[in-house]
Amino acid sequence: MSRLKSILNYALKELVGYGFRLVGLVYLLKFRNRNTAVLVVLNYHNFSDYSNYAIRRGSLLSSGHQANFEKQAKWLKKHFKFVNPANFYEHSTDNGLQVFLTFDDGYKDNIEIAFPILDKYNLLAAFFIVSNIPGSNQWLWHDKIRYLVSTTRLESAKSELALKNLNLGKEPDPLFLKEVKDLESTLPHHRLMMNWDEIQRLKQHGFIIGSHTHTHSPLKFLSPEKRIEEMDLSRQTMASKLNGDISFFAYPNGLYDDNCHSLMKEYGVKYAFTTNPGFNRQNESPLEIKRIGINASDSIGVLLIKLFLNSGK
Repeated sequence: MSRLKSILNYALKELVGYGFRLVGLVYLLKFRNRNTAVLVVLNYHNFSDYSNYAIRRGSLLSSGHQANFEKQAKWLKKHFKFVNPANFYEHSTDNGLQVFLTFDDGYKDNIEIAFPILDKYNLLAAFFIVSNIPGSNQWLWHDKIRYLVSTTRLESAKSELALKNLNLGKEPDPLFLKEVKDLESTLPHHRLMMNWDEIQRLKQHGFIIGSHTHTHSPLKFLSPEKRIEEMDLSRQTMASKLNGDISFFAYPNGLYDDNCHSLMKEYGVKYAFTTNPGFNRQNESPLEIKRIGINASDSIGVLLIKLFLNSGK
């Protein structure tokens, strides 16, 4: 029954997306003629078959979807103007719809799959790095959970609920945290993330490298002292490895609070990215930039649906 439901959901989504391509594009292109500027930030993560699937999840350890991501890149390049958020907030006199891409966490498939396509079409993008992971075989907490679910070591519904609640700002159940920790020894010795040489290559090709904290700990859950530690270590590591700063920042899991504004300013962050969906206007805070989550496997129709549904926010 669950497989049939997945098939029906996929078919419905693609059918609506197919019918939406013309109508949705016409609607979005109207933003070109508006007398105000609008910035749309699309947020990607990785290219894994676990996250990018049509009906049934694949392996967390395998990546693909190059052809579909290139379709997205070509379509975006054809219809929209790409802009650096710094230009949008500080220097832009252009009106209408403008686009920027971001990639969170620093996955190795970003350099293997995203980079050649972004470079080919000369698209502007930022990569947000968890600074204690590059060059190691460490995994982020959500990847540990997803792998353990895929190998039936963790129960799927309970795990997905824990991940969903985290993104809603609820701290994980300590018993669930312990269950994950007890199973960590079963994880394979596999590098999921880029190393510093690969990240340096992105920087040398003109892409923005931003901070995603040092350990991907949601700032909302941390004490003032721990927040400072996360930011200090991230800044020091970025300076040492890339001779760079952390003027671009993405909140882990999109979680932040009112005190984060002063923290960002203290560390020289000018542009901080949330996971709040919507379009951005120039009179809104550049420390709470909204983003729309996109999968590399999304069809153009589905991408358009996501843009349309968030255009009024």
